[in-house]
Amino acid sequence: MAENTLDNKPKRRGRRLKPVEADLEVEDDELDEDDDEVDGRGITAGKGRPTPGRRNAADVEKEAESGNIVTRPFNAILEYFEGVRSELNKVSWPTRTDVRNLSIIVLATTITASLILGLVGLGFTELFRLGLATPSIFLVVFIIVGAVAFWLYRRSQNSTTEY
Repeated sequence: MAENTLDNKPKRRGRRLKPVEADLEVEDDELDEDDDEVDGRGITAGKGRPTPGRRNAADVEKEAESGNIVTRPFNAILEYFEGVRSELNKVSWPTRTDVRNLSIIVLATTITASLILGLVGLGFTELFRLGLATPSIFLVVFIIVGAVAFWLYRRSQNSTTEY
């Protein structure tokens, strides 16, 4: 079996796209001078320069640090608040109706959950109050809870999952 070396590379590579000029077979009289789009695609000129990377920008920022030991902390704090302000300007703030509707949803969910948990707490309080008065109620409740737990356990063991 042949080894994969630099001289013996596999021939499978990604399909290359055809150049844009090869796809456009349009006669000159069909193009208007005002029309910038052909076949729904815009033709734009290249920038003619490389795009600066983030690493280069970080180096430029490090070189731009100036000031003495007294002014440098104040410049850092000022730069921090400028960054915070620029990030807050990027935030997509909700409208007044969105805030109202979401607030109603949160309040309704909170009230519903508190009522349900309050009823559960009241039920257990009454159960313990009655159970302490007559211990046979505790015995009956524990037997019922044990039977339901056993039934659920057996049911989960018998059912097969598809995953």
